[in-house]
Amino acid sequence: MAFKQRYVVASIDLDKSRDARLQAAGELLAGERFEVELRKWDGRPAQVLVVGTETSASRMAVDTALRSGVPVVRIGRLPWDPDTVRSLDLYAEPGELSACLRERLDALALAPAAEPIDAADAPFLRQLLAASADGACLLERGLFRLVVDFAGARLHMLRRMPYPALIAEALAPNWFVTPLSPRRYSEEFEQDVTASYPLESVLWDIALSHDAPIADVPSDRPLRLRAWPLLSANALPTHWLLPLSCLLERPWALPQLAQATATSALELERMYAAVLASGLADAEAAAPERRRAHDAQAPGLLRRLARRFGLNLGRGR
Repeated sequence: MAFKQRYVVASIDLDKSRDARLQAAGELLAGERFEVELRKWDGRPAQVLVVGTETSASRMAVDTALRSGVPVVRIGRLPWDPDTVRSLDLYAEPGELSACLRERLDALALAPAAEPIDAADAPFLRQLLAASADGACLLERGLFRLVVDFAGARLHMLRRMPYPALIAEALAPNWFVTPLSPRRYSEEFEQDVTASYPLESVLWDIALSHDAPIADVPSDRPLRLRAWPLLSANALPTHWLLPLSCLLERPWALPQLAQATATSALELERMYAAVLASGLADAEAAAPERRRAHDAQAPGLLRRLARRFGLNLGRGR
């Protein structure tokens, strides 16, 4: 039996008739070697975008799809640019629509697979880490539209979109960046802001929600936390609380903290990356620390907390 490849076909601005014909086309493809998931366009990755009535939402979706290399099929009366969008007649039958989709999916199957993107190279994250940048930048992906304000160290949402969904898509490769001057931001975008978040808390939320570290972590560099993250303690994993408390007290290199707190090095790498990315690393901690006096070890409360978990904070760094 031939192996079925799985594809996502997204749609936007289809009326009931065109949507029903798209569903029928999907069933025809399912009878061949394709497994097709049909869903509404929401900016998430898809292999083909099908659009209907031309609206501001569909125009933005088409623009985003084309910039991401996603082929677009339109079912409507007036064709768009024939070099970028394949147009079918308004009353195209399911067989014609399935043949058009099959042609595009076959082309995708022959295309070389894209290399996985490194977390630090994701456009959204790269902008958040540009702490020394001036002005602001506009970030767009699907229905998401937001501004990173470098001077104010804040992220401004320009639409009422769910914040958890934004964090989930933060490492996607197809964010589009437009630099903004302070004047252009204030004149064109500031009045549309629906919600704002400190960049520090956004970076920590990304670090907590993704397995990949969001910054490079030198394993031999002692790190000290100069302030508690701008997050509720309830938002942090329980097993991060003790290592973070240790980093507040004095510098630790990652291998030594992993041993002292019985925390996996991979988990600490994610945590150290968040500390470095959010600017909470004490710059003076990188220098070798003098030998501590016997009475300058971890404070009593921290030592008692460590002993409660059967750990020893008196071990070397």
